[in-house]
Amino acid sequence: MVTSNPVTDQAEDALDAKRTPEQREALARLLKSAEEQGVKPLTREDLDAMNGVWPEDESIDDFIAAVRQWRTEGLERELP
Repeated sequence: MVTSNPVTDQAEDALDAKRTPEQREALARLLKSAEEQGVKPLTREDLDAMNGVWPEDESIDDFIAAVRQWRTEGLERELP
């Protein structure tokens, strides 16, 4: 169930006003594809669970490289 948040809704409306028709269409396709694949937005609990998964002293480039390697090897990273 998706709940409405007035602050988030207002921010989204402001962003949408700045999008071109092509950007709006691309976003709609992306959201539809995500929904069809069962992709859900991250919750606060998801983000909290990720805390400490990757060492703070490692760069984002190292993180992206590791994720790509895990995907190539068919591995999925389990959150603690």
